[in-house]
Amino acid sequence: MALTADDVREVRFTKAGLGRRGYSEVEVVGFLAEVANTLDGRGNVTATQVHNVAFSTSLGVGGFDEEEVDNYLDLIEQELLERAQRTAG
Repeated sequence: MALTADDVREVRFTKAGLGRRGYSEVEVVGFLAEVANTLDGRGNVTATQVHNVAFSTSLGVGGFDEEEVDNYLDLIEQELLERAQRTAG
């Protein structure tokens, strides 16, 4: 099943647990908005950019669970790679 822009817009992540580092919520949400626009054909985020994105982290003051976000970014990267292959082929 292909990942859609709506899937990206609607994804929710849990907060990092007490004493664990978490990604900046503002940065993650902003980047995912750019990804959603790309999946809608209105942006240009590449699989390489998804692979290389880095978010600020904080300890003990919230933020999104890093592993959850990283796993979702892997799905996005794969989707963008598949779309690029279909376009090139």
